[in-house]
Order: sequence, then structure tokens, then C-alpha cells
Amino acid sequence: MNFIFFSPHFPKNSAEFCTHLREQGATVLGIGDAAYDQLEDKLKSALTEYYKVSNLESYEEILRAAGYFTHKYGKIDRFESLNEYWLEQDAAIRTDFNIYGTKSDFVHNLKQKSKMKDFFHKSGVSTVQFSTGTTRESVESFIQSAGFPLVVKPDLGSGASNTYKINNEEELQHFLTRSRRM
Repeated sequence: MNFIFFSPHFPKNSAEFCTHLREQGATVLGIGDAAYDQLEDKLKSALTEYYKVSNLESYEEILRAAGYFTHKYGKIDRFESLNEYWLEQDAAIRTDFNIYGTKSDFVHNLKQKSKMKDFFHKSGVSTVQFSTGTTRESVESFIQSAGFPLVVKPDLGSGASNTYKINNEEELQHFLTRSRRM
């Protein structure tokens, strides 16, 4: 199995994943923006080969790196970063190289929390109540059914950035006033 791990040096615990892949017999190929000599020894020993790019945001550089690995090692079986930030980049490479996994035509369903909830519901998995409302009226309506505390999180985004817990009406008013200024 040929496995390209995108940005294997971040987060640091990715080295564990690469090590276990190698132990299972995978050819582990890394694409990253850190110099090879800056990678921790455990990661270096897990990688069959590493391709340094100057910019992880440059799709052209990633495309070239994946093409190089395909030419040298054959069909790529997996391309992963295990980092939510790179979902779209991962999907684009999988699409262009026909690699198993989420492709560009589906990735938007994973980026928006409201769309993810639809898929959970279709699979019979219950989720917490939520609203995509952005007006004071829609928030009031949601509070009537769910009550406090509220967790406010962007529908589109990665990680916990811009996530807030609102415990009462006073905190809600402060949040709404602050949000209008942003």
C-alpha cells in the first residue's frame, strides 16, 4: 500500500500514525514544508521518502509531489493529512489521482456542520439540537426550544476557532453586539 501523508510533521503526534502504517507494511511517503533534517527521528524512520515543498497552500506543488510519488512508487492508495484544515486540498488530490476517499464533489458536506448533521441523521445517529439562524429572531426561536446554554460555532470552519458558550441572555446580548462589530 502506497500512503502519502500530507504534512506528517504537524501535528507532532502524526509520527505515531506514520510509524504504525510502516509497521503494517505500508510505503509511507511524506509531503511537507519542513526541511527533512528538522523532522523528528521517529518520523524520518517511518517515511520511505519525503518530498519538501515550499508552501503547503500551493496546490501546484502538492500536485507535482504526488505525481512524483506516483511515477516512482505506482498507484497511490491513500492520501491523508488527518487535519481538518486540509480537507479540501486532500480531496482535490484524491480526485485528480483517483485515490480512495473523500473527493472534491463531496468535501463541502464535511466542511459545514449543518450538512454533516444531515448525514448523521440519515445514518440514524442522533445529534444535539442546532440552528443555522443568524438573526435575533431565529436565535430567540431556538432558545425557546433548546434553552441555555448555547454553543455558537461557525457552520463552516475548522477546529474550535470562534466557538463560544453563552449561558444567559446577558451573554447572548454581549455576543450579538460584539458580532456586529466584527
